[in-house]
Amino acid sequence: LKWLKDWRAVAESVCRSVRAMFAFWAFVLLGIERFLYGYIYHFPESFKKLCDGPLKEVLKWDDGLYWLVAKHLGVVIKVFQFGVIGYDLLICRSFGLASPSLLVLGVVVLAAGQVLNVSVFNAIGAMGVYYGTQLGYTVPWCNGFPYNTPISDPQYWGVVLFVWGMYICLCGPGAEGQVVRHFLIPVLETFWYVCSMKLLEDTKNGGTALRAMGLKRRDA
Repeated sequence: LKWLKDWRAVAESVCRSVRAMFAFWAFVLLGIERFLYGYIYHFPESFKKLCDGPLKEVLKWDDGLYWLVAKHLGVVIKVFQFGVIGYDLLICRSFGLASPSLLVLGVVVLAAGQVLNVSVFNAIGAMGVYYGTQLGYTVPWCNGFPYNTPISDPQYWGVVLFVWGMYICLCGPGAEGQVVRHFLIPVLETFWYVCSMKLLEDTKNGGTALRAMGLKRRDA
């Protein structure tokens, strides 16, 4: 029937539009945290002035510690990351576990990511993770695990592995034929974290980009 075909065509068009809109907003929302941390990394003095001004009540609540303000701002902004992942996994699709072999792989990847993440916090503490060095605090240098491995930025790679592991674990029957759609969020997360490692929180590359845009002095 022609009307049925037309209805299906309209429904498919709407679904494609919804998926495209979700992908766009997921990309934007997942990037907010990365730009916040990039700002703190490259402009710590500006961030401290912000804490002394508009965020002075937050600074006071955090006992005057700038790195704690950075931590708590990061926790608040995590709402975007958790919201995107939660919406994607719990609302956008039917819940389903992967096959036993994929489930084992997912658990291994997820666990490896969590080990890296926890190890970084154990090695340099929350102050080191939340830009204590950039903000003027003394953070002891660590040569132990995970900084004695070939993995650069182990905490960020830990997050990336954790997200991929979680999505692999939940790659159930509903994901068949929709691999790109299923792993959209892990791909976006990988993009943003690599951007942080190679640009937004990289002294050389990020500094060069900021100077080219006139946002940082040539001698800075």
